[in-house]
Amino acid sequence: MQPLATILVLLVSSPVVIFVFHAIVHRTLDAAHRRPAAHASALLAILGTFVVLFGATWWLAVPAGSSFGNLFCALAYVTAIYAGLAVLYVDVVNIAETSLHMHLLLELAWNGAVPIGDLQKRYSAERMIAARLERLAGIGQLRVADGRCYIVNKSALRFNACIDLWRMVLGLPTSPPEAGSASVE
Repeated sequence: MQPLATILVLLVSSPVVIFVFHAIVHRTLDAAHRRPAAHASALLAILGTFVVLFGATWWLAVPAGSSFGNLFCALAYVTAIYAGLAVLYVDVVNIAETSLHMHLLLELAWNGAVPIGDLQKRYSAERMIAARLERLAGIGQLRVADGRCYIVNKSALRFNACIDLWRMVLGLPTSPPEAGSASVE
């Protein structure tokens, strides 16, 4: 097979490999009673798949004796395309884990007609905040002690600074609207 065709086959198959690795990582962590978060196990699967993809590209797709430039370009191309595929995979995980729309639709699909009052209790603001706090604690971003929340890891806040810069360049707001001035949809 030609090197470019090999690279394309590796890249096209990589989302399936991520999915398989994700299932293995998540189930392994769960069996070890580590209470895995879908996002954390997805990121581990993405990293593991990248290592395999990078090695397979080097071994299968770059002909022996290729110049450093060819090797570098092939690996840079695979890395760039894979990064885009990885972002899409995380987006799918994010939709499945955090989308209220998806949760409500799945709840109805799994249970049929559900009384509105049951849905309102299950998806109340208090329960949604508790679930988010539990996720943040699970991935080590915060800890809850004595009824208070404390930031433990500021990596997400550092990343948020980049998002704020991006929002500022686009002209989007970089802070929540003032209390009372938020529009209701």
